Amino acid sequence: MTKERILRVSVAGDLCMRNLTDVVDDTYSKEALRLVQPILARADFRLINLENAVIEEGTPIHKSGPPLKMHPKNLVFLKAGRFDCAILANNHVGDYGEEGVYSTLRSLDEAKIKYVGAGKNIDESYKPLFLEANGCKLGIVALCENEFGIAELDKAGTAGFDIFRVNKAIKEAKEKADFVLTIMHGGNEYNPVPSPRVVSRYRTFADLGADAVIGMHPHCIQGYEIYNNVPIVYSTGNFLFSKSSSKDLQDPWYYGYLPYLTFKKGKSASLEIYPYRFNPECTLITPFENEEKEAMLSYVQKISEPIKDEELLMRFFMGWCIISGIPHAKHLQYKPEFFDESEFPTGHPLLPLRNLYTCEAHNELMTVFLKMLADGKKDVGLSMTEEIRRLQKMPV
Repeated sequence: MTKERILRVSVAGDLCMRNLTDVVDDTYSKEALRLVQPILARADFRLINLENAVIEEGTPIHKSGPPLKMHPKNLVFLKAGRFDCAILANNHVGDYGEEGVYSTLRSLDEAKIKYVGAGKNIDESYKPLFLEANGCKLGIVALCENEFGIAELDKAGTAGFDIFRVNKAIKEAKEKADFVLTIMHGGNEYNPVPSPRVVSRYRTFADLGADAVIGMHPHCIQGYEIYNNVPIVYSTGNFLFSKSSSKDLQDPWYYGYLPYLTFKKGKSASLEIYPYRFNPECTLITPFENEEKEAMLSYVQKISEPIKDEELLMRFFMGWCIISGIPHAKHLQYKPEFFDESEFPTGHPLLPLRNLYTCEAHNELMTVFLKMLADGKKDVGLSMTEEIRRLQKMPV
């Protein structure tokens, strides 16, 4: 009897060693992963988003937002978790410029950990990664929004979103592999419901040939759907990411879920999710069990409902434009003196303004926010803010 060819893949969300570089060693790592390790161990391949550059020192680039890095020795965490691949397509791997990107690639090579989503130029950053097990071959395509640190034709960095390159990469992976997994780092931070453009974009990846799509970056859980037999996860939430400004155990920052994908030849991919919470000290990741697990699964189902309804999804996003668009709108001002600066220091007003234009999530936020005001639909957005804030509160 022919053995079924099945490939099981788990995908962990954002991992950042901010404030942890001095404490992360093998003992720390094994303890932090102790409770979640049995779930990870069931997979043939384990992927994780590495949300920082891997470099000892270095000079941060000029950008809006904090520059993040970890020491190469901290990669022991990935080794302890038996992670096979680091996803590098995100908005922080390029925080220390080309020097940081090259250091990250070199450090991962030395640790014998594969990676995807960054490279010495834009073409290399888009190269699919191929993993094989159980007579099956998986192609992985990873990309991110066009924030800072994006690769260019002659510059090392991450795989910034370009629909032509996405299409090309998925087709290449489809020709060479049995299954294609597309991972994108993007969306609106802290919003429990994905935006209309994000939903359209991830469904497009499925239409182009992806067998599963995983999203991350919002620093909170978002829902999922099965679109034309393709599982789409909109945000896994953080996996382990320190936050000095909040110790509230119910802060969505400390919650996430592990998507567990099962690929079988001749069948559609299936999806299971395993919700968890990590403590503010970042010393333990705890999967939920029993009643708490059921409460979290019910919550994920609830925040998944708007994805099915285009009109409701837009209303939710208009509500988010009230919550997040108003504070972002303060950057919508250009001054002639910006042009006179020969070199922009970190924190220069032009940097967040630049990000509002080039980052797909910020661009959509401002576009819908301004259109909502121009169309006289502010009240629609205001009517949704209370529900969004309710959904930002974790049920356990």
